[in-house]
Amino acid sequence: MQHPIVILGAGVAGLIAARHLEEAGHAPLIIEAGERAGGRVKTDEREGFLLDHGFQVLLSAYEEARRYLDYDALQLRRFQPGALVFAGEGSFRVVDPLRRPSQALSMLFSPVGNLRDKWLVWKLNRELNSMPREEAFREDGQSTLDYLRAYGFSEQIIDRFFRPFFGGIFLENELRTNAGMFRFVFKLFGEGYAVVPARGMEQIPRQLQSHLRKTTFRFNSPVERVENQTIYLRSGESLPFEKLIIATDPSPFLPALKGQSLQWEHTCNLYFETDEPPVDQALIALVADPKRRINNWCVLSQAAPGYAPEGKSLLSVTLKSVPEKEEENKLAHEIAEELRELTARPALELRFLARYDIPRALPRLQAMAYDLPYTQFRLSERIFLAGDYLLNASLDAAMRSGRKAATALLQSM
Repeated sequence: MQHPIVILGAGVAGLIAARHLEEAGHAPLIIEAGERAGGRVKTDEREGFLLDHGFQVLLSAYEEARRYLDYDALQLRRFQPGALVFAGEGSFRVVDPLRRPSQALSMLFSPVGNLRDKWLVWKLNRELNSMPREEAFREDGQSTLDYLRAYGFSEQIIDRFFRPFFGGIFLENELRTNAGMFRFVFKLFGEGYAVVPARGMEQIPRQLQSHLRKTTFRFNSPVERVENQTIYLRSGESLPFEKLIIATDPSPFLPALKGQSLQWEHTCNLYFETDEPPVDQALIALVADPKRRINNWCVLSQAAPGYAPEGKSLLSVTLKSVPEKEEENKLAHEIAEELRELTARPALELRFLARYDIPRALPRLQAMAYDLPYTQFRLSERIFLAGDYLLNASLDAAMRSGRKAATALLQSM
């Protein structure tokens, strides 16, 4: 039997595409290799703790998220603006003086950078605040690092703030990511907050899935290839289709794209339990010391208490690189010791909970865009593409790509 419309991938892009197809009167079939929807946005529950697959946040200013998500139902919990920076000689707080005027004086004397750096942060914030989001992605070929240097920032503030903060977002500390992505993210941090749903990041795809009424899901169904209007599953089953949206990396499935697979940034994330949190605020901590293995960490349960059982705290730790062939308990012991040294809490009790190595965490993209015409999401007369890799590495882009792919498919009919 030929399926009128099939979507490969039950990640955010695929779920948004299905929503638009349903609204147009269709009943798509979603084929997913994994056991549940969500793609890279997943949360595990272990011993009462909520463990996201890698440290992830939602930027509340995302335009597409505001379009599709019920923020109130997600019970979003936010991190405080700013950061806690651990440098070689100690730690200090970085605040946003525009949001916290009472702390403007302390920011003025913060060792994060010199006085010119702080003026440039204010200047950049003002410029980006009035800049259309599409303009933030103007193609200038610069890396984030080259852009920051050309703007006039000192190496001090680059190493103490921009590298660990945006390195944690881009999952690479060289700041080679296109400057357009930096401007976009910096702008959104000025317009909103970094937030997480009260019950974990997977509540986002779960909410999207809950709105689908006509869509059929087939989980645990990895695809071998797509050829001649037919999807061939690894199980040996074949599924003819009329129209197809590939809401994941298409190169493994399409013979014409073999050898053109995406490059990915990877990450390693560890979780620890403690009875006494080393910080009492919902701040992201940045490690600016190049000798340390930790890039950033936070007490997730300070922002969202539901991430941990009552009386417990959950620490999320992101490393600068993924350790190779390192025994898990040994790694956990060394990272726990590093946390004790950073916080000057030698007696801090930390119990290791889990380690997540994520080899395909973010697509590594050379060119980025905020949006493209829907025609750019059409690969052929019958096949359409969706995924953040088509625009920029963000949840916002994943949602937009799903909408545009569905629009392109509907226009083809």
